[in-house]
Amino acid sequence: MDFESWDKDEAGRLKVWPLQAFTTAVFDGATGGVRLEVGVPKPGKPSPAVQVAMPPDLLRALAAALLEVADAIEGTAAGPAEAKSN
Repeated sequence: MDFESWDKDEAGRLKVWPLQAFTTAVFDGATGGVRLEVGVPKPGKPSPAVQVAMPPDLLRALAAALLEVADAIEGTAAGPAEAKSN
């Protein structure tokens, strides 16, 4: 896997945050939204989150990529999963 474009800390380790929850939405019947709550919320503060909007084709590509990663983790994929971006 190539992680060159991923964010890293000062020691060169990948910066990743645990996913706490997610929600989805449909906007104007044409665009999908995904809210990913990440990290550990601080008392009295809202959960840190990333909110993205995307068209149906990108939603399907993301769903397929997530299934591929899950299959690779569980050992059911035909080959190794690689970091992908669309």
